[in-house]
Amino acid sequence: FIDAAHFDLGPLVDMWPRSIVGKVTPVGASTFGHLFFKRPEGHVEQLDVLEGGVHHAASHHEEFGLLLNSRPWRDTNLLSHGVGLARSKGLRRTKGQFFGFAHHPGQFGRIDWTSLACFDAKEWHAICATALDPHQTSRARPHAAR
Repeated sequence: FIDAAHFDLGPLVDMWPRSIVGKVTPVGASTFGHLFFKRPEGHVEQLDVLEGGVHHAASHHEEFGLLLNSRPWRDTNLLSHGVGLARSKGLRRTKGQFFGFAHHPGQFGRIDWTSLACFDAKEWHAICATALDPHQTSRARPHAAR
């Protein structure tokens, strides 16, 4: 998990104007680029960059912190097993990068772990947004909090 304090997620949030609507405060991201953000009401949501959609992640920030300590939750929501696979393939992310797939699951129909690679964060989100909704990358989206 990459805490929002260590990564400017605002430009990535802006790439999803049709999915992330309304005021949000970025919380962090998975190493595969899933974005987590808090709503003004206090709950945490997740943007899934592999399957698409925004989903409820936690009822409040404290619950989200507890979930980050749950291995089953991390395996499902952060693809933590994929980090070990990436390392076994010799892949190392640098700051500003996510793990991603040369064959995006939205176009390929499944995760192709053989196409695992490192991508610049903006490049990976552009690929994901285009694969899931070609109209998604319009940057004309105001938001109040970052």
